[in-house]
Amino acid sequence: MIADVNGVKLYYETVGAGEPIVLTHGSWTDGTGWAPSLGALAERFQVVAWDRRGHSRSQNADHPGSRSEDAADLAALIEHLGTGPVHAVGNSYGAIVTLTLVTNRPDLVTSAAVHEPPLFTLLEGNTDPAVADALAATAGPLETVAALIEAGDHRAAAEHFIDNMALGPGSWPQLPETFRALVEGNALTYLDELRDPTALSIDTAALAATTVPILLTHGTTSPVLFPAVIDELALLVPTARVETLTGAGHIPYATHPEAWVAALTAFQNQIAASPDRSTP
Repeated sequence: MIADVNGVKLYYETVGAGEPIVLTHGSWTDGTGWAPSLGALAERFQVVAWDRRGHSRSQNADHPGSRSEDAADLAALIEHLGTGPVHAVGNSYGAIVTLTLVTNRPDLVTSAAVHEPPLFTLLEGNTDPAVADALAATAGPLETVAALIEAGDHRAAAEHFIDNMALGPGSWPQLPETFRALVEGNALTYLDELRDPTALSIDTAALAATTVPILLTHGTTSPVLFPAVIDELALLVPTARVETLTGAGHIPYATHPEAWVAALTAFQNQIAASPDRSTP
């Protein structure tokens, strides 16, 4: 299906019935990545998976995209659905988009669940040597990725990102070719994210004041920066609940769907049991 909003045509698919839950994917990918978890989620929810602008089946704008535009697109999509407030779920950069929706349009969000948002600006001044070293080490790989995309070698850029930023060394050859082609095909939109100075930041004051229940998840095999961000968010957000997914990494909905869906379902059960639906 297509939602014509904010000057772009956004592709989305809907499965299941129940309370609406909207899934926002991360960088390089699209809504198809949620497939391993859709069946289980659809047993309880009306699940909407969409492609962010410039990704795969959604239209690109004629200028570089931004975090605020993605969040505005998500808000417009929810309004287009006409279901009222939704459970908003996001992974990686899609988690930042989801949290931006929480800060900008809390009226559209019943709850939020985010996995490993790369909000590395929250780690500035972190005194943990491992975190500080890892944070300093991100500049080189990102510059390399940007240079490769600009040179037109999108596959090499995708491989460098996967192995050095997202999943860890040696991950690229283990991915299915269909997924590698998908990532390669969305390289240019990632370049837009790199050029957005606000991409990896968030309105911390608004998050600290939110009443929206938020589930924060991270995997035990993810790079050190991701759990460090979750720790910072847990201190910042009064409504936050943290779940650690044992054995999982940066895309648990694909690699560990049962554990990820179980964590999400337990969170929703706790919200449903809460008298004011704001205490996780």
